Amino acid sequence: MRSSNLFVKPSGFTLIELVVVIIILGILAVVAAPKFINLSRDAKVSTVESFLGDMKSMTTMLHMTAQIDGKLGDQVTIETDYGNYEFWRGYPENKSEATNPNMYFLETFFGLSGAVSETKTNTSRFVSYGDLNVYEDNGHSRIGYGTGTLAADECYADYMHTGSSESFLINTDGC
Repeated sequence: MRSSNLFVKPSGFTLIELVVVIIILGILAVVAAPKFINLSRDAKVSTVESFLGDMKSMTTMLHMTAQIDGKLGDQVTIETDYGNYEFWRGYPENKSEATNPNMYFLETFFGLSGAVSETKTNTSRFVSYGDLNVYEDNGHSRIGYGTGTLAADECYADYMHTGSSESFLINTDGC
């Protein structure tokens, strides 16, 4: 005689169990994933860090050129591959008064072009290249994401040059 298997429960998940699991995973994806994956911020930070490295490299190269040429004085105009530019103690000024119209560090040495808009005064300049913006005056050359001097938006790389020092700064708090 054969016994019947009518009361044996089949293995596997029910449709209701599968739907509940899918709903829970969907809620987790909507709520938790954006906190762990912020690709836009990561891209902005990487871009700003890259520009900082480029500014350091370019400034070092230009300073070595000034040293080789023996032009480490104050307000010295040096002929570079990018045109005549004003240096102070062998470091490029943020804004060169050696030319008319004045040349600016980032645009001159990075070859930036294709500006969407430009706001210029006698002492400063703000240029938009879409999402990426540049602010330059006699003391700062900043490139990053934001408006105005870029400092308030806190997502920029900065080359600062004064009569006695030069420095580099990066701020990615607001990226």
